[in-house]
Amino acid sequence: MKRFLIFFSTLLLLSTLACGGPDASKGGSDVAVSSHSGGALKWSSDWDGALKKAQTEDKVVLVDFYADWCVWCKKLEKDTLSDGAVAAYLGERVVPLRLNVDTNGRARSREFRVDGLPTLVVLSAEGREIGRIPGYLPPDAFLERIQGFLGS
Repeated sequence: MKRFLIFFSTLLLLSTLACGGPDASKGGSDVAVSSHSGGALKWSSDWDGALKKAQTEDKVVLVDFYADWCVWCKKLEKDTLSDGAVAAYLGERVVPLRLNVDTNGRARSREFRVDGLPTLVVLSAEGREIGRIPGYLPPDAFLERIQGFLGS
């Protein structure tokens, strides 16, 4: 019984640490994520372009730090970021930017001290951190947290 508990605990720890996310490196700098309501977010991987677009459109930048191997990143994308209400809100209020911590987001993830995945960071158009969501949240809790950062 003791061996089983050790095995199960180890398995649970490994599954908790393992995360995964979308491969933003395919298909250029913009990756569409479909929502249940038929809308889609176009995720960019261009840091400077996202900040410039946020300034032009008077929005904030939502940076999704992820890795291809991150299970919770994949769950966040599938369950939360693709949710119709979440996608609709984000589509109106943020410039979505997705950075892979193993490739194009390595330096930025260090700069913003991303300790675990997924981590979403809300930035002003000038690049100043407004808030962050470390880890997975289901759609309702995610939307509540983002609205809290943006004051609506």
